[in-house]
Amino acid sequence: MPVNPLDVSVESSRMARLRELVVLDSEPEPLFDELARLAAVICGVPIALISLIDDERQWFKANVGLPGVNETPRDVAFCAHAIQGDALFSVADASQDERFADNPLVTGNPHIRFYAGAPLALASGDRVGTLCVIDRTPRELTELQIQMLHSLAKLATQGLEMRRNLIRKTLSVRTDYEQVLFHSEARHRALIEDQAELVSLARSDGELVYVNPAYARQFQRDPKAMVGSNLFEEVDSASHDNVKRLIAEVFATGGVRTSENGMRGPDGNTRWVAWTNSLQRGTDGELLLHSVGRDFTDRKRAEDALRASQGFLYRTGRVAGVGGWEADLATGVITWSDETRRIHEVDQTFVPKLETAIGFYVPESRQTIEDAVQRGVRDGQPWDLELQIVTARGRLIWVRTSGEVEFENAKPVRLVGAFQDISERKSLERRLTESERFVRQVSDGLPLRIAYVDAQRRFQFSNEAHCQRLGVPREQIIGRTRDELKKTSSDEVIEPRIKAALAGHPQHFEYDDMVKGQLRRIESRMIPDLAEDGTVRGFYSTGIDITARKEAERALHELIAIFDTTPDFVVQSNHRGEVVYMNPAVRRAVGIAPDTRLSGQSFKEFNTPTTNQRFIDTILPAVKASGSWIGDTTVLVEGGRELPVNHMVIAHRDRDGRIDRYSAVMRDISAEMDARQQLLRQTATLKSVTEAIPMIVGVVGADGLYRFANNGFERWCGSSRDKIVGRSMAEVLGHAEYERRRPWVERVRMGETVSFENKYPGRSTYSHLAISYVPLWLDDGTVDGFVQIAQDITQHRNEEERLLQLSQKDPLTGLLNRAGFDGYMAHQAHPGTQTSLALLYIDLDHFKPVNDQHGHPVGDQVLQVFSQRLRAVVRPSDAVARLGGDEFAIVLSGIRDEVNAGMVADKVVAAALVPYEIGGLQLLLGASVGVAFSANASMDLADLVARADAMLYQAKQAGRGRRAGGGS
Repeated sequence: MPVNPLDVSVESSRMARLRELVVLDSEPEPLFDELARLAAVICGVPIALISLIDDERQWFKANVGLPGVNETPRDVAFCAHAIQGDALFSVADASQDERFADNPLVTGNPHIRFYAGAPLALASGDRVGTLCVIDRTPRELTELQIQMLHSLAKLATQGLEMRRNLIRKTLSVRTDYEQVLFHSEARHRALIEDQAELVSLARSDGELVYVNPAYARQFQRDPKAMVGSNLFEEVDSASHDNVKRLIAEVFATGGVRTSENGMRGPDGNTRWVAWTNSLQRGTDGELLLHSVGRDFTDRKRAEDALRASQGFLYRTGRVAGVGGWEADLATGVITWSDETRRIHEVDQTFVPKLETAIGFYVPESRQTIEDAVQRGVRDGQPWDLELQIVTARGRLIWVRTSGEVEFENAKPVRLVGAFQDISERKSLERRLTESERFVRQVSDGLPLRIAYVDAQRRFQFSNEAHCQRLGVPREQIIGRTRDELKKTSSDEVIEPRIKAALAGHPQHFEYDDMVKGQLRRIESRMIPDLAEDGTVRGFYSTGIDITARKEAERALHELIAIFDTTPDFVVQSNHRGEVVYMNPAVRRAVGIAPDTRLSGQSFKEFNTPTTNQRFIDTILPAVKASGSWIGDTTVLVEGGRELPVNHMVIAHRDRDGRIDRYSAVMRDISAEMDARQQLLRQTATLKSVTEAIPMIVGVVGADGLYRFANNGFERWCGSSRDKIVGRSMAEVLGHAEYERRRPWVERVRMGETVSFENKYPGRSTYSHLAISYVPLWLDDGTVDGFVQIAQDITQHRNEEERLLQLSQKDPLTGLLNRAGFDGYMAHQAHPGTQTSLALLYIDLDHFKPVNDQHGHPVGDQVLQVFSQRLRAVVRPSDAVARLGGDEFAIVLSGIRDEVNAGMVADKVVAAALVPYEIGGLQLLLGASVGVAFSANASMDLADLVARADAMLYQAKQAGRGRRAGGGS
């Protein structure tokens, strides 16, 4: 529906609160489904929804009675009206309401007639949706039903707010381990791509015949001066033998070999260079060693630094998304945690066994896990593997499975372990491997844009990478200028640099270049080629894509800021327990200023006595044994306040394997603990509601046995709950009562919500019940039993009968009058009342002369006698009505077929022909009867009446004193 401009700010606030719930398009949840089902049961309607109003749609968080419908447009939604106020919004008959009469939800499916919606008002006052109930027939709710609907709406609102709070506390962006992988890749790429390649040609004995300027600069020497020297002069002594062996292997095989070795720098320090070595023929045909090297000293140092903290970051990555499992070797029973089940994509009914658990692994991984388990049982060897499985839904994923064997008296008794979905991490690793392969190929093939431009700006050389950038073959580049090629961008940046290089000034700059539709950052060097007389013959040009390096630098700054900005507490201590580091979050919590030095403070000062004792008894032994410990503890913050935290302790060992420091990561879980308490209170509230409602409630499982019975059910059965739960319906209700209900039971087991009424004449209370059966659906769409709700309507039915006597009986004949007839017909058409219906329309023939000749008192007596005769030819359950004057009607409910209806009509004709003895007079009359039959009780009543009336007219036209319709 359109929003009033005056209400734009209100709507904006409402939409903001709705977005904060993070609930739109989420999966169904049992809590909200159960609230919707309870609303439908309490209000006695087939449809109940928990509806959230988005900007252009209403979306159903819970849906009872509209399978397959997830949302509807907002402009036709009843609920869009209901959220305009705090009171219940109710429409008794939508077809008669000018606001909704033309609504497609009224004129078409689901044919809404009755609607009532209680708004879902958050603590902020914003109304984000409704709990609504819907019926396809007009009706109104009782005061009690209205109160219950408001109560359930409040419960639904509390559920949404608690769900939002839990999501806020548990949401994470990515694991620390994934970040390490990403930054490892970024550092590796930057360290390689940021170096200039060293190129040399040498004979088999190591004599250098050529070095490029970069090679010479590496050792701060002149390129020409190095020609004739031996490459081993610069090789670190520890690497001499390996380098000689590799050179000999290249000359012997002619293949390409890669290596890494130390080189003595001009300052005497060792620099590390990665080499690619191959054979190349010189101008005279001599085989020479062609070496291309890249200094990776900075990368090696970074890798050493990364390795030092790798253990801490790796263990941190184990905090999230890990499932557990356990296998009892004696019984063969396997237990899976909820996370493990989620990873395997199985529901709670799945019972894992050893063979089925192994069966999830792909064939090539199956033998590996089987061997690991067998080694563990045989030798006590733990395992930690990364393998592939196929989930129950057919998805191929990567998992990390770790386990160990527990022994008792030197005998293996159980297997325990953890399970984690690492598909995303594997994807990152795969991308990292591909990136590293790419980087290696770049290093091997010199993927720099390398070109030589002469003084006339014509290309004299262009490598493959440069050709690819220009998008033309090499032969079309040589001899041409950039202006002639017109294939590059950023002319306004490059042109001044070219002029400066041709003027003899080296250029080193960065610029943005559009490459294949993407903006890339390029680092470029232009080195003038000077003749001996100082004139510029041209310049060498190199270009390298440093986009990734720039991004990595930005990411590195973000990584450094993580510990400074994270709300988690990070503390590090030495092996004596003295605190050496606290991140800002800890300092704020314990009241230590950011610039205060930490000297001599023990971690014990910040723990509660209980936690310190636990460190002695449990935590430190576990950390020393396995390297880490995770659990919940309490710590002390400013003011001596105790704070519950999720606590992870990690041990860092030196090269000798001794622990030299500890790291602890703690997360405040006070809000999560509050949320758990709120959830427990909500569960208790729902149970109290079920016990408090004035209805008889029972739950029957798919096995036909009772799972639950409330106090009302106990009172109605006259039996305690422990004698009801676990027994069948026939045992609890009795065989006769169960057989009477069997048709409805069969229908609800097929997934249909059914309602019916039963009478119990022998009971002083609960003698007339309105009963509903509502199916219980599992996530896979199967019916897992049903809920049966019964309401005592004895007083209601007694009042109906009393009113019937007062307003629906003809005072002369005692038969139903016109109003009584209409009411009875409407009741017979109600779903679940009957399966077939026959209508007899009757007219007394020659009755008018009786009134004219003998007076109305005699005519009244004739009508009374005829009424008695009509009662005599029908069953007590059939209805007989005087519609007015000498017009009568008989309604035969549940009759077998049209022929049986005709037989009753023949009895009516025969009864009318019997002479009437009235005050000494003998009067002869007759009757004409029209018969209409329908096997479907839910047919159009107006159509049935019209057919019966037409048959009556046909009988009169045929000569009176007969019937028309009703078969042969």
